[in-house]
Amino acid sequence: MINLLRSDLYRLIHGRKFWVVTVLIILLTAGLLATLMLLGAATGASQTDTDGVTVTTNTSSGLAASARMMDSHTAMLSSSGMGGGSVLAMFVAVLAVLVVMDDWDAGFVKNLLASRRSRAVYAVDRLLLSALLAVWNMVVAIASLELTCLALGVRFRHAENLGAYLAFCGLRTLGMTTFVMIVVALTMIVRSKAFGIAVAVLIGAGVIGSLLNIILSMIAAYMPWVGQLTPWLPSNNVNLYADSTGLFATTVGGMSLGMPVWAHALICFTGWIVLSVGATLLIERRRDVC
Repeated sequence: MINLLRSDLYRLIHGRKFWVVTVLIILLTAGLLATLMLLGAATGASQTDTDGVTVTTNTSSGLAASARMMDSHTAMLSSSGMGGGSVLAMFVAVLAVLVVMDDWDAGFVKNLLASRRSRAVYAVDRLLLSALLAVWNMVVAIASLELTCLALGVRFRHAENLGAYLAFCGLRTLGMTTFVMIVVALTMIVRSKAFGIAVAVLIGAGVIGSLLNIILSMIAAYMPWVGQLTPWLPSNNVNLYADSTGLFATTVGGMSLGMPVWAHALICFTGWIVLSVGATLLIERRRDVC
């Protein structure tokens, strides 16, 4: 599987899709953040300084864009729309779908499996490649946001320790990986590029998460135990924590009562990844390659 993964990574890095999406993510994160902050400085956006005094940021008041402040690094990352149910998730999921379906479109998968290569190995390779894509693009997004704040002279009210910051980024990355692997698993099962892209777009728009919440709520009216499943949807777990401090809050309601947010999210994301991999392997192991 290592050789197959190395071959896939070589083709991916030397292709256009990978770098196009990377550039789009940099523009989406850093460009949007810089534009919003500069426009806010020009129009006189209200904010609170280090002493808790509300001031107006504009040239007439003598405050430049460098006086802008944010609550914390992780709060900045969270407010930038990172994770599932975001445009960032949509871009990464669409890229993963296109990469995974390339072998079927080109007929290359027939040669791979005809050479007696295990179908389970191939399926795991596709899912692992998708996970690596999610991790790479999350790292790019985080780096571009932090560098943009540094370039604009943004200050932060609360200094976070490195462990809390890395834990927050790790959970966000795991959440993104979960969404991407769910989309890729569904794409491989259905074997339709159009279906995969549609699911990726709907996840990015937050439609699927909202729809699942509504469906489970309706079913729960007749089967109350189904309502216990709602907190374990990936889209709901992404919204549990807005910064590193929120990771140590206590969840309330249902089976997750009294559980730390970070543990709840970790269990949820890991469970959905295992479910995606298991479902893909179960369906694909004896399925005809065509």
